[in-house]
Amino acid sequence: MKYRHTRLLLLSTYLLTFLIPCRQLWAQRKVLCVMSYNVENFFDTEDDPTHDDDSFLPTGAHHWTHARYQEKIQHIAQVISAVGDEAFPDLIALTEIENATVLSDLIHRTALREKMNYRYVLTHGEDKRGINVALLYSPSTFRLIATEEIPVHFPFDSLRRTRALLRVTGQVPSGDTLHLFVCHLPSRRGGALSTARYRDYCCSLLHTQVDSLMRRGGSQTHCLLLGDFNGDPEEAATTEALHSLLYTAETPINLLPPAQLFTLLHRGIKQEVPGSYCYQGVWSQLDQAHLTASLLQRQGGGHLHYVAGSATTVVRPFYTSRLSGSGMPVPWRSYGGTFYRGGYSDHFPIRLLLAWE
Repeated sequence: MKYRHTRLLLLSTYLLTFLIPCRQLWAQRKVLCVMSYNVENFFDTEDDPTHDDDSFLPTGAHHWTHARYQEKIQHIAQVISAVGDEAFPDLIALTEIENATVLSDLIHRTALREKMNYRYVLTHGEDKRGINVALLYSPSTFRLIATEEIPVHFPFDSLRRTRALLRVTGQVPSGDTLHLFVCHLPSRRGGALSTARYRDYCCSLLHTQVDSLMRRGGSQTHCLLLGDFNGDPEEAATTEALHSLLYTAETPINLLPPAQLFTLLHRGIKQEVPGSYCYQGVWSQLDQAHLTASLLQRQGGGHLHYVAGSATTVVRPFYTSRLSGSGMPVPWRSYGGTFYRGGYSDHFPIRLLLAWE
């Protein structure tokens, strides 16, 4: 009931600003709504003997019970509904996913089952806890062509294991081909500087993939990178290893090659909150969206393109708490350490729109 009341209160103000033009586009079926969300330790309650998931068992340190798991599923579905509003997102990049079981429960045991016919692609990487990345997609607006799980093995550290990168290729109703990458880069645990080379290496892999795909593709080929980059867009991993530039409305897009990457959410973009993740009062835009210049260059002929100004970190009251002192909304997380807070995630979701004429 609290959730329904919150949605009604939000509706009147939101319609006046951003939602009306978006719904006009949705009604014409000429827009794709894309979101990315780190869902914070989305585990089932069963023991996986091949991974270290003991903490998220009913008898584990987090006391991850069936009731808490069911609440988590409903919470994620509510956030997806809020981000997409009445039309639901077409493409959803998810990070911190344990396995196919949790994805199946999410799309079949929540309101998503009645509203959308989502399908999914999931990695099976080498993360020691069994954490993976996934993409939910609507087959009515994204015709799956190919998928690839890209393993990450560090030449300078043969013992370290991490999450794989996911590439999903599909065709959208405009006829364009979209290569969508979902990633969850290595964490900063142990220090940002000492772990930077691991994120740099992953971003180099991503850049190589994008460069190769764009060289082989035609004018209607595009790349979109989503996920948790475990760093800010201004850091070397994205500016130097990924070669992604900070996008602003003043950027001379048409003078650049179509394969040039741009990041949409950074410190130069005005948002309701200064990032998607807040740790001890310090904000970071860990959840990022990078796209090729081909999606920013208006080529005409109904080609797919980014809807200017649509990229944002999405904040809704029902999945926030308040930062002590400032009163600024922060993500209402599921856990604080091993203490169950009953929230949604320690990250805010992000969203952007792609459209065609």
